[in-house]
Amino acid sequence: MSSEKYRSPQDIRSVAVIGTGSVGASWAALFLAHGMEVLAYDPSEGAEARAIAFVRAAWPALVELKIADAVVPPLERLRFYATAGDAAALADLIQENVPEKPELKARVLAEISGAAGAEKIILSSTGGIPPSQLQEACAHPERFVVVHPFNPSHLIPLVEVVGGKKTASAVVEWALGFARYVGKQPIRLNVEATGHMTNRLQFALVREAVHCLVEGVASARDIDAAVRYGLGPRWTLMGSLLTLHLAGGPGGMKGILDHAGKAIEEWWTPMSQPQLTPEVTARLVAASAEVSDGQPIDQWVAWRDEQLVNVIKLQVASEQDEPKGSQKGQP
Repeated sequence: MSSEKYRSPQDIRSVAVIGTGSVGASWAALFLAHGMEVLAYDPSEGAEARAIAFVRAAWPALVELKIADAVVPPLERLRFYATAGDAAALADLIQENVPEKPELKARVLAEISGAAGAEKIILSSTGGIPPSQLQEACAHPERFVVVHPFNPSHLIPLVEVVGGKKTASAVVEWALGFARYVGKQPIRLNVEATGHMTNRLQFALVREAVHCLVEGVASARDIDAAVRYGLGPRWTLMGSLLTLHLAGGPGGMKGILDHAGKAIEEWWTPMSQPQLTPEVTARLVAASAEVSDGQPIDQWVAWRDEQLVNVIKLQVASEQDEPKGSQKGQP
């Protein structure tokens, strides 16, 4: 199917943001920063006021990163509609962000895909439901594609682009282009999987952290410190595979596998598969109080977003100094 059926990313003037929780409101802030109108829908009580407050809080970071030009967010371009179908019918593009409940998503997708013309692409923020499952609810399933962001969506560069069995290849390419247009770093997943890919990588580490907590290997604070001060600084610059390659010294990947392959096999074998029993849940709740020093979440969120600006600036600067020939950023 030709991509000529769809508007170019730079010609998108309005986006229907369906669901304005933390992900949807974050998308709304980013779209506003790129000069688009946001046609929002969220049936929960107080949704509009919360979305406006979120955009206002997110805006300084977008200005600092030079994503937004205006000092004050253009809230006049954020409008809420009575139904998801109303917003989808009027917008150039649809971004779906409703909770991760397949039945709910199916109902909402059926509504918005029925209201939106066949030339309008539907993006979904789902964090782990395979797109082939969701597009069954869509009229014109070929124009449905997952573009999965990471919290906070207006700042973290990565998005995963995942097509379903019925997604047109032109739509996957369009989604990659649109993601780049709004300043994202898209990666294309060639295979569908529950949890996509990045969440599976992330929760492999979470699983081991929970094991270490339950088994008393270290305190909650020290478990987080191991990531923050040991793994995190390197991972800001490079991923797991390049890290392993460099660990081999002059021999690179082959050198490290020849030298320590058996040990590495033992290290990456899960020590256990923790279950969220009431006891484990209680331990995790107690751990959250320890690692957060008991301070309110909104204070930590404000600190996180402020510091992410510095981290993202560092990443951008480091990319410019990478060895020549790097293919970073190519999907």
